[in-house]
Amino acid sequence: MRMLALISLLLLPAGSVAAQDSSEATGPNSASRETPFAPLLRSGSFIREAHGTLARKNPAKPWIFTIMGGTEEKPLRQEFTLLPSHLLEEVELEIMENTSQTVDFVLSGQVLLYRNRNYLILEHVEMEAGHGQRPGTAPEDIPAPETVSEVDEDGFDFQDQGDSIAAIVSQLQKDVGPLKRSVDRSGELTPGPEGFEEGMLLVSRRGRLVRGNHGAWIFIFDADSRGLLEPPMILMPSSTLEKLETWARKTGMNSPLLISGQVYSYRGRHFMLPTAWRVPIERPNLK
Repeated sequence: MRMLALISLLLLPAGSVAAQDSSEATGPNSASRETPFAPLLRSGSFIREAHGTLARKNPAKPWIFTIMGGTEEKPLRQEFTLLPSHLLEEVELEIMENTSQTVDFVLSGQVLLYRNRNYLILEHVEMEAGHGQRPGTAPEDIPAPETVSEVDEDGFDFQDQGDSIAAIVSQLQKDVGPLKRSVDRSGELTPGPEGFEEGMLLVSRRGRLVRGNHGAWIFIFDADSRGLLEPPMILMPSSTLEKLETWARKTGMNSPLLISGQVYSYRGRHFMLPTAWRVPIERPNLK
């Protein structure tokens, strides 16, 4: 029930999603919330290695990824609601395991547009962390150079001939920037229903569309030739879902449907990003 309530929040219009609480440690400050929104991105756009803030008001709310852009005179902010996926689970675990420090994420993924709001499906996530320091290599651990000039047999003056090794390493770290590591744990974090795996592509699967108690759209598969039923899937926000909603309201959701899409997994449940659909042609039985 809690999961259906969460996905239902993703299906609400933009004005129905609550603003982030500035009292949260991971949330954006009030100044960023006053910054005007940037134009929405088209569905199918892709953002690569985007730096921003990740926040949510409470565990019942979806995660919001905010990118600050524009200019100093006219700053703009771009907000993306993160959609359920295996990678999102991993991000949540990293945040839980690093509660004592700020975790900076670099996100890449596909942008979707639904009811005048941008959503993001994560495809790659990296964490930014500081460079490790070996004992005895910190600048304060390096003894100060002798003030007496030392000259070797070739006449090379060692005094003031550049930085120490530790200082050189420190400068390289500043030039390269923080280290990045992927958050991919390469394993299923929460066991999900059998039958599907994240990344699977479903083509023209027959079933019916229903509405959950909390507003989520759910696709119920028809039984196969063996009479077996596959677990239902929650449909993720997209421009394709908007068209499906219009069709479902006109038909009363009683007609069969052929749907294609990609499978995602999150907290033991399956989700589908619908990419295409059509109404099957019913042929009467020939006598």
